[in-house]
Amino acid sequence: MRKRYLTILAPAALALMITGCGKAADTSSSAESTLAQTESKSEASAESKTDISNKDYVYAKINIPYADYYYGEINDIAPEADPAKLTPKLDAPDAAASIRNEGNYDAVSSATNKKVAKYTSAVSEVEGDGSKITGVTEVNVAISKSLYEAAKKAIEEKKESTNPLLTFVGEMAETTDTTPAEYKVLNSDGTFSKTVGNTVKNDSKAEITTTSKYGNYEIDIKDLELEVGNVQGVVMETKEGKKYGLEHLQNIWLTPSELAFAAAPFKEVHGNTQSYLRYQDIPGQTISKITYLLKDADDIEIDTDLFCKLLAPENYSIKGDESANYSKDGTQIHYTVTSDDSKYALGRIVSRNKDVDIANVKDENGTLNLPKELVPGKYQFIFTNDKYADLSFTATINSGLTADKFHFENNALKLDENEAGLTLKEYLNATTSAKVNDTEYKGGKGRKFGKVAFNEDGSINLDAKYSNDGKDEPVFKDAGTYKVELSADGYPDLTFEVTK
Repeated sequence: MRKRYLTILAPAALALMITGCGKAADTSSSAESTLAQTESKSEASAESKTDISNKDYVYAKINIPYADYYYGEINDIAPEADPAKLTPKLDAPDAAASIRNEGNYDAVSSATNKKVAKYTSAVSEVEGDGSKITGVTEVNVAISKSLYEAAKKAIEEKKESTNPLLTFVGEMAETTDTTPAEYKVLNSDGTFSKTVGNTVKNDSKAEITTTSKYGNYEIDIKDLELEVGNVQGVVMETKEGKKYGLEHLQNIWLTPSELAFAAAPFKEVHGNTQSYLRYQDIPGQTISKITYLLKDADDIEIDTDLFCKLLAPENYSIKGDESANYSKDGTQIHYTVTSDDSKYALGRIVSRNKDVDIANVKDENGTLNLPKELVPGKYQFIFTNDKYADLSFTATINSGLTADKFHFENNALKLDENEAGLTLKEYLNATTSAKVNDTEYKGGKGRKFGKVAFNEDGSINLDAKYSNDGKDEPVFKDAGTYKVELSADGYPDLTFEVTK
């Protein structure tokens, strides 16, 4: 039995839509500044704006679920011809139903609720300690006047539809005759066209890796400056002719130049399960174009040549030392690769989310000889193959130091001379987390704590502060005593008191 769409939204859904619209209202002015930043290195695309004859259309802003938003993009759906003659196709099937299923273009769920509010172009809601994103908010939509009037009449007559046409028309609280910079056209069968508008070329360079905490693939686009609140969607296109849409939080990060996606079952570093069905056929394809769909602005198109390596067979693996002791004469790490006839070689070493210079690393029969510059800390050793996804393992290089080698006096931290030749600066550069009284600093703040809270000579910077959403957050705000607990990979935990 086919699903019938009611013309009245459930109260919870309506409240969610209204909330989403409110969040997005403040971002329209920044879209223009974002585009201005990017156009300095862009040229107009050969694709010109599609003329759909403005006199036959009215425009509105509505929220659109991901499946409906991307259906027109990935299938190149065009606006219907003869708009003045269009009438509702209430019995037409729900074309986007095939991509609404879980793991496809469905909602994004997160175990935390801290980031969703920053995605102001997404429809989101908080669910206890978690959150959910269901689609794109305040999308410009065009609809033929005749179709609009006929659909409104059908709603008044309490008719039902097998597709979401009447639901979308019912959400059009206000309409205008003014043509927006970009928009989707709502067709008579309840589908949306691909975005109508101008596109500008951008010459930023993109890189892809199969080593990521957030998916099987991660793309980094250099020198692309965009505000996430202006990004309604991202579409990847391959040389093989396929198109794929990306969703906020799961694929589109708060820094929109960073993208990630999974092509097989994958649990990211925070414990969230990544949707992968929509990308499961991308291994072996080459991404040739990435398009950013921007709110109330021209879209941005970036030409790429990113080969998505095949996922490594299940029997491929790598095992390596979990830890090793640091030596100024060279630290050794042992490993074993199992990969049939496919040869893997050391391609990268990553520490603290940054690549390490491997020019002086020597690989001899399963033993990596590391130079003294690879000081204590946690390192990811990444081995590459031209055809298959990378294999990697993580090892901690231990300092061998004990807590009694560190001394804190007069608001200054000192480190005794030691056989390994390690310095206080190297320790402060290795911090991973900190706790000041009841305030915890983790992630990026934890990694930066050694540089933020200390001066170069090891003395405490009593004016230390972090910036969060444009606001300064002092580490030592008021006069008094602060208990400080420090952690750093490869070093002992330290506890001391700071007086202000």
